[in-house]
Amino acid sequence: MQVSVIIPTYNRVNDLIECLDSIITQTILPKEVIMVDDSDNDEIEKLVEHRKDEFNKTGVVLRYVRNEREKSSAIARNIGIENATGDIMLFLDDDVVLDKNYMKEVLRVYREKPGAVGVQGQIQNIVQGMKVRHIFNRLFYLGFTEKDRCRVLPSLSITYPPLSNRIINCEWLSGANQSFKRGVLEEFRYDENLKKYSYREDVDISHRIFKRYPDSLFMTPHAKLIHKTSQEMRLSKKELVYMSEAYKSYIFCKNVDQNLKNRAIYLWSRIGEVIYDTVLLFLKPSRSKLTKIKYLIGAYIYCINHVGEIKEGNLEFFNKRMR
Repeated sequence: MQVSVIIPTYNRVNDLIECLDSIITQTILPKEVIMVDDSDNDEIEKLVEHRKDEFNKTGVVLRYVRNEREKSSAIARNIGIENATGDIMLFLDDDVVLDKNYMKEVLRVYREKPGAVGVQGQIQNIVQGMKVRHIFNRLFYLGFTEKDRCRVLPSLSITYPPLSNRIINCEWLSGANQSFKRGVLEEFRYDENLKKYSYREDVDISHRIFKRYPDSLFMTPHAKLIHKTSQEMRLSKKELVYMSEAYKSYIFCKNVDQNLKNRAIYLWSRIGEVIYDTVLLFLKPSRSKLTKIKYLIGAYIYCINHVGEIKEGNLEFFNKRMR
């Protein structure tokens, strides 16, 4: 099986250098690496030109594709699919660093589990952050660690397993390192209603695949990586809060059964976010914490005012404010 690595990127040259370094030193190399550039300058293109010969000498084609459409991680990923030629398409964030055996271990799962259509490695630095508010998050159906499980909750938050040695089934794959067989991506694509940072586009596509093909997604702890979560080129705090609430509501309506229980859980989780930030504010008052709470409440009101459009799958009301 040949692997096409697809990396959407946006003005992160330094992070991308480290990511490429970890790809070129893999024990099993991919067929090609496709950079889909959303940047507003030519620095990424220059980097690809500079390193193209280095990759070619190892038999890996390093390709540059400019996203000429609209800035969107989801659109960039779809452009990568259209340009890829491998049997397996591996999507990486531009701020990840792979262990040298990462690709070898991902391919091992595809070989040993014929029903696999999607595989991810395990992010080594994600679990500690989820432990900090573990009990609170369980109470409010927010993201938490869960042994040998990788679920999507009715609140659209996710669970992630602590570090272990077991290959497990998943209900979702992280966009930092999700891979799929070519065939399934002829049926599914990333949702292009999600613009710019495309919050939760990874959960959306992978959970849709899971619902169609149960027991087809896997996580292997032997494929290790670090997700640095670079702070370069992030959205403003207000824009990110509004995007997360608008897009999460949209994907909830799209992918979760709209029964009374699930709606109650979703509402309970949104209340939980405000309560958590309010507790933090009282424990250690600061203007930034107060501002975050104002943004959250403002985003909730904003989504309520546009609930009809969200239910219809129309995000134009939000996307136009980001242009």
